[in-house]
Amino acid sequence: MYLENAHCISIARFDKSFCNNIITLAEKNALALAELDSKLGNKKIRNSKIVFLNDDKLNQTLRTVLDDHNKSAKWNFNIKEFEPLQYTVYNVDDHYDWHIDSHPYVYPNGMIRKLSFTLCLNEDYEGGEFEISNPNPNPLKHINTKFKDKFTTGTLISFPSFVWHKVHKVTNGTRKVLVGWAVGTQFI
Repeated sequence: MYLENAHCISIARFDKSFCNNIITLAEKNALALAELDSKLGNKKIRNSKIVFLNDDKLNQTLRTVLDDHNKSAKWNFNIKEFEPLQYTVYNVDDHYDWHIDSHPYVYPNGMIRKLSFTLCLNEDYEGGEFEISNPNPNPLKHINTKFKDKFTTGTLISFPSFVWHKVHKVTNGTRKVLVGWAVGTQFI
């Protein structure tokens, strides 16, 4: 699928109070080591801690921004709902190597992941840069965008779930984000 836009960003779309409320809500729960579906060696590919959140009010607020991104980036995907949101914490040396968020299977309800997003909840860390790639069969024509500056608190980036992306190692502090996936019926 050709993408005119591989990502869409709303800089500081949410205020610090909104982001701190998410952190407070999430950290009432025990964080667990993030695991992968594959058996490729978890810590080599991904090292972070997570907890899942299911909050209808939060989903509705985020859905408004995601719908704006879906339209303005000209993806126009048919989106039905969110999967449970994932609060993710990256400590020093934590990372998530190149991956896509879509799966090779359809969920039992007939849905697939269509749009992914990351909401930056804090700024008091170093490293942890986000990078996105728009692959081309010719590696010389890949378009990789490594965001040199970390996202400010409240910044939301969205992208199609089949787009390759990664989080570089955190070198100082703790990176806190809210990650989500919007699902819809299969592409036809």
